[in-house]
Amino acid sequence: MTQFNIRLRRRDIPDEDILDDLKRVAQLRGENSLTRLEYEKYGTFGPTTIIRRFGSWNSAIVKAGLERASRQDISNEELFENLAAVWTRLGRQPYGRHMSDRSTGSMFSTGTYEKRFGSWNNALTAFASYIANDEQSFNISGASSLQSVERTASVSRRTRREINWRLRAKILIRDACICQMCGVSPAKDPETVLHVDHILPWSKGGETVDENLQTLCAVCNIGKSDTVIE
Repeated sequence: MTQFNIRLRRRDIPDEDILDDLKRVAQLRGENSLTRLEYEKYGTFGPTTIIRRFGSWNSAIVKAGLERASRQDISNEELFENLAAVWTRLGRQPYGRHMSDRSTGSMFSTGTYEKRFGSWNNALTAFASYIANDEQSFNISGASSLQSVERTASVSRRTRREINWRLRAKILIRDACICQMCGVSPAKDPETVLHVDHILPWSKGGETVDENLQTLCAVCNIGKSDTVIE
């Protein structure tokens, strides 16, 4: 009989395990404070899980015995990455009020965006321009179909396998945060986790370009694996 190894999401994680992991990552960085973006890179648990458990990111930080990060040097990129994360969680374009809503997992308030860009609409316009001008995102000349991408890929590699957050956000927004296989979306089911997937797998010569990327939910992406769907 064929055996399958499956991974089930734990819902009974003790508070202490989460707090210990926050301290571990802070120690790894040699700091006594920790931002959500820093934790996302090295942490074990999802920031949204932590926020739901403790009420806010800062509450978790304080309970872990760390200092709140008083940021005066927030970059535009951090603000845009946070906006992209909230957009993805909601499955649609956020309103200004969503940035101050703890349930969305936003790291920065609406006021932070308004102070930086003058208004929420200005922030959205700047975000759209930033995403559209991603250096990793480009179209292969003459490649208007999967077959074109496949032919070009067989000649040489022109892109990296890793999909940076800007290109990921661009594809998710292009696809309206909807799985292109089953149609599920965080807008309908908040538990939905979306991935950006290579249509022609990287292992089979696929490039990291707009026309070779699609939005899939975690379930469909795992089921697809490296299969090329005609």
